[in-house]
Amino acid sequence: MKNFCSKLYIALALLLCLIPSLGLLVFGGSGAAARQRLAPPPSLRDRDGAWNLSVLSDSADWLADHFALRQPLVTLWGRLNAGLLASSPEEQVLRGRGDWLYYAPTLPDYCGLALSDEELSAAAARLAAIQAEAEGRGARFLLVVAPNKNSLWGEAMPAAYPENHRAGNWEKLRPLLDAEGVAYVDLFALPLPYYRTDTHWTAEGAAMAADAVLASLGMPSSYADGPFARGAPRPGDLYEMLYPAAGGAEPEILYQPGLRFTHLSDPREGNAITIRTEGGRSGSLYCWRDSFGIALYPYLADAFAQACFSRSTDYSLPAGSYDAVVLEIAERSIPSLVPETET
Repeated sequence: MKNFCSKLYIALALLLCLIPSLGLLVFGGSGAAARQRLAPPPSLRDRDGAWNLSVLSDSADWLADHFALRQPLVTLWGRLNAGLLASSPEEQVLRGRGDWLYYAPTLPDYCGLALSDEELSAAAARLAAIQAEAEGRGARFLLVVAPNKNSLWGEAMPAAYPENHRAGNWEKLRPLLDAEGVAYVDLFALPLPYYRTDTHWTAEGAAMAADAVLASLGMPSSYADGPFARGAPRPGDLYEMLYPAAGGAEPEILYQPGLRFTHLSDPREGNAITIRTEGGRSGSLYCWRDSFGIALYPYLADAFAQACFSRSTDYSLPAGSYDAVVLEIAERSIPSLVPETET
């Protein structure tokens, strides 16, 4: 009997180990969750036609990302870590106090690990050049830095990361922008609402940011007055990284009044590389933006009769004439403003 139980235990253990790989034949591969980038299928040859010497490691990477039942198993592992250890097994997600989650790549800003003075000066000079080009076209320029969530709402950060009050990139860049004459709006003084389980601001936070941007451009607005409503639960991007099979975590915040613009190109829910709109109040806008712009751009589209929103990061202004040029970038992405020759 003892021998039978041992064999049964070994058989069950082997079966459990084989389910993720054999399950590919039954369930197919798992899809991506939140910010995850899946490894591409392995290839015997590389782009130049030579034999791919990394085919075995590429195969292992592909299997690790696509094995069957990956998302439920990742969710279970996240729940176990949260319940037993109060920690996050996902290296890009910091589990804060309560139900707050934070994006780990924002730690350098939170801990005051700034770029060098030379790098920040190069970034300021680049922004001055972008502004000069915009003004040479007759447009007003404005830099918009979207704060990291823990820059505004750091009270629930894990105790292992006490806030360091040394100046971060934004604090050190701001006086350099003043010296270069670069126009910017300071959103760090505003209590912008953010989702607890997402990297980004809510629709209300984006409305407050839009009002500040438009006021700086001489176009007063009152989007932050709302009203706003609570929609269906949504999976925040950080929550989805930890619990990809768990569904929504907190209600989506929705702006209730109708916005007066139409899309000239498919917005793909705000993720398109280029979004063109028309039908707002007046003037034309060209705006470089990142993921924070998904919630921000509808308000700006409503304010301008014609607008183009781009996720390009070379910041080369395309041909055409604009009344305003806005560069929106997340605080954590300030290092990307340093010219490559300076890094």
